[in-house]
Amino acid sequence: MAKRRTRVKTEKTEKGIRVTCLIKHPMETGNRLGADGAKIPIHYIKFVDFGINGDHVGTINLGPGVSADPYLSMDIAGAVSGDKVSLHWEDSKGESDTVDTVVK
Repeated sequence: MAKRRTRVKTEKTEKGIRVTCLIKHPMETGNRLGADGAKIPIHYIKFVDFGINGDHVGTINLGPGVSADPYLSMDIAGAVSGDKVSLHWEDSKGESDTVDTVVK
């Protein structure tokens, strides 16, 4: 079984919840050189989508300037205990991950 690349945590706030995530990803800019002197190909997360109970609630757009293993958060108003939170990201090479969790 592959190791999970995305970790998601939810916590209650006054107006809803805060969703935080840590995504294991190299986030290569395409400007660095490898050990052989050749440029390392560009490889970055393009976007992260957030959803509550199947409804899209927000998107964070990223680019090659974001550091490796990005740690992101989003506040979502109106979410309550028992709601299903989903997070989906896709990168410049078409790789992706989707994680679902329930607000406690």
